[in-house]
Amino acid sequence: MAERCPFELPLGAPQFPAFQPEDGSTPRAYLRKLVLEGLRRRYHDRADAMHAQVGAFDIFGKTRTAQFWESRHLHHAFGDNSTSAPGQGWLLPPPATDRLPSVPLQEPTRRQRLEWEAEMLDFTASGHPLEPHDHIAWDTYCPVSRLGEHVGQQVVMCGLIIEQRVHHQITGEPMKFLTLADWTGIVETELFAPTYRSYGLATVRYPVLEVTATVEPFENGRGFSLRVLHAGKPRQGHQH
Repeated sequence: MAERCPFELPLGAPQFPAFQPEDGSTPRAYLRKLVLEGLRRRYHDRADAMHAQVGAFDIFGKTRTAQFWESRHLHHAFGDNSTSAPGQGWLLPPPATDRLPSVPLQEPTRRQRLEWEAEMLDFTASGHPLEPHDHIAWDTYCPVSRLGEHVGQQVVMCGLIIEQRVHHQITGEPMKFLTLADWTGIVETELFAPTYRSYGLATVRYPVLEVTATVEPFENGRGFSLRVLHAGKPRQGHQH
């Protein structure tokens, strides 16, 4: 039956039918308009500005500062029109959305953008998740990429907590599994009940965690994890 139903799906080319907006704008501009209008309806006055801050509209080619002021103009022009009748127009046209304030404007620094993204999205969309943590003395720790050289030994390493799971041992006591990442890789760690009782608070207090641990090999010899003995605040280095 499959041989009697030939089907080809060409890759690398758009498969959607051509669309021409009724207002005469380009499909790209019309999409931008729909996105902004939808954000205003759902999140009111702050949504479009917040999304501009984290780069949601970077694809449209304008700077984030220009996007922010455009969102302000649109909000002041339209406000919250959730109570307006369908199809209700505006007495006065909105101001030109490309009009920027006459005062000197500055684009946000890379660090500011990463911090905004982490605050709103819970991850850094435009950079490595460790970039905002450049105050950590990373070069004073054993990197993940070299942990395999120290199987059976005790090491001190540092990593960003990217996943954590609380589990109960057979005794009923809680323990915690942590996934830590540094600039060279990712490693799984375990805080068994005694260690978790002593240092569990540190795993919540510090997003980047220093651990003293034993490198323990898997039974099949094809990897390892860290058995944490101590956890706490990481060492501080020079911020770039």
